[in-house]
Amino acid sequence: SYYQALKRLTLELAGIRLGEDHRFLVETRLSALARREGFETLPQMIEELFSRGQTRLAIHVVSALLERTSRFFDDRESFEILGDKLLPALHPIYRGGTVKILVYGCSSGQEVYSAAIVADRLAHVFPDMDVRIHGVDYPSLALDQAKQGRFTHFEVQRGLPIRHLVEYFTRDGEDWLVNDSLRRRVDFDEHNLLSALPGDDHYQIVMFRGRQQQYSSPAAVRILREINRITASEGYLMLGTKENLEKINFGYETKSIAPGVYKKRHQNKESAPDTESQEPHPSQAAKTTPKPVFDSSQIAS
Repeated sequence: SYYQALKRLTLELAGIRLGEDHRFLVETRLSALARREGFETLPQMIEELFSRGQTRLAIHVVSALLERTSRFFDDRESFEILGDKLLPALHPIYRGGTVKILVYGCSSGQEVYSAAIVADRLAHVFPDMDVRIHGVDYPSLALDQAKQGRFTHFEVQRGLPIRHLVEYFTRDGEDWLVNDSLRRRVDFDEHNLLSALPGDDHYQIVMFRGRQQQYSSPAAVRILREINRITASEGYLMLGTKENLEKINFGYETKSIAPGVYKKRHQNKESAPDTESQEPHPSQAAKTTPKPVFDSSQIAS
């Protein structure tokens, strides 16, 4: 059946194995894609896809099948760790500079905007440290939504405290738009998650939460190697709080510093963080890390 062919295509392009429980996604997601692509029927699009080897269409088909549900402050403990431990720990090193967070596989953007809210709530404590969040994922309607910063009333009700809705969003008809105070901290790009990120950017925190088990072993190896490459010296990898690096680990400490959080293993040859004001060595700066300052009660359970 063409579903088996779609499973092979998804594994080849994205490294993800679709299960039999994904069959229902074919009709709901690909039928809408077929209409947007100008096909009269879904079978017509599938035939075009496999008979002519359309690369662009293949990417859109796989992206549609892989779109995942996202919600604000999903896995609350992760965001408590971000605000209570990681950003305060980075402040002595990056005061006067910028901390860059990468959300690897950002879907419709709720994870990115949640991290931006945490950063904004800490801005009065660390006014000399800017925090920027970059989200990347396969091209899809979900990524388009993330770029627009537009969410339905149902979506903002899933995990977003009312005080944050009032402060960081503006009503626009039936939807809610992210305010400029958060938009200035974030940006989004299309990216094949199995490929190397373009440019020479390094990130102090890489968030790759809740997706590790989706990938085949070879794909997971490629992704974690790339994530390690773009993690700054002494930076952090954030998995989901129930995930770990017991089976695959490239360049991170073997013991997590918090549930799902691993620090990059220090390498003497790596260059120091690019900032105007920093401590002589990150390990010395870590000793002066302030006590947790983020009010985690502001995050909805």
